[in-house]
Amino acid sequence: MKDWDRVHEEIGKLIEEGVIWGASYGFVREGELSSFYRGVQGAVKPWSERALGPGMFYDLASLTKVTGTSVRILQLIQEGKLEFSTPVQAVLKRFSQPEIKVENLLLHNSGLPAEIPDKATLTADNIRDRLYETRPEAAPGERYCYSDPGFMLLGLMVEELDGTSLDESYGKHIFGPLGLNQTSYHPKGEMGRFIPEEHTQERGWICGEVHDSKAYLMGESGSAGLFSTLDDMLHFVKAWLDQDERLISRELFEKVEHTCQFDRTYGWGVEYGPGTLYHSGFTGTSILMDAETGEGLVLLTNRIHPSRENVEFLNRRKRINRLWLGKN
Repeated sequence: MKDWDRVHEEIGKLIEEGVIWGASYGFVREGELSSFYRGVQGAVKPWSERALGPGMFYDLASLTKVTGTSVRILQLIQEGKLEFSTPVQAVLKRFSQPEIKVENLLLHNSGLPAEIPDKATLTADNIRDRLYETRPEAAPGERYCYSDPGFMLLGLMVEELDGTSLDESYGKHIFGPLGLNQTSYHPKGEMGRFIPEEHTQERGWICGEVHDSKAYLMGESGSAGLFSTLDDMLHFVKAWLDQDERLISRELFEKVEHTCQFDRTYGWGVEYGPGTLYHSGFTGTSILMDAETGEGLVLLTNRIHPSRENVEFLNRRKRINRLWLGKN
């Protein structure tokens, strides 16, 4: 049984103890959505004087992989433009590895590394060339490695097959049909609606721009870069739990929910057990779904503000997830 009250309590403790400055979170339960906004936007003025509320934009980071990229890839499979077994090289001719297939990228078992080698030397001019040249560290299907390059490649495949930017593609095929008008790579709104991120020597305070350095260089990336609000994310989760065919077919929903390799399915993690789908983002965002009960938890924070060194949140979030699932 899920411990909803303890989830509220634990999130409150995180804010009271200064682990995070605030949280926008909500639940999908019995088909209903509930939203909660606690704390402030950030550590220093003006953010420390702004209470969290509806309509504020969070950098989703790697939630981009599951709300945008993997959905559109599955749609392209449904449309017959791809197959799970399609070699990536069949679409991206410059990619150097002919044995890696679409399925391998979705499952993070392609053998590609977690990052493009020599990440610090990437530029806007060389990042695509370096991505195409990235060599695997293992054979496809041999082992699991959560790989940003893999989902960057999937994003380039979407651009190639749709003939548009990722923002246009995802807007047309995913977010527009669901009425998620606040989800995009380039959200429009007053700066006061954007949740601040990290302060770095190179970029100063990052706010209203994508935090991920590779997505920043790419402009739009399949691995990170989408911004959204709590309300939009709750509606996305509800659509997934309802197996809304504006996303993908019932057959593909079933395939996602019944595939498990190295605790992964197509895009999602299943580390919390059968019937669950989970994904998080580096900035402090996460989605957890219980497909068996039709319930979902969305937690949006800026845990990297003012610095990414805040790792205590990551362990505490695991506890929250287990409490919500009734596993503690």
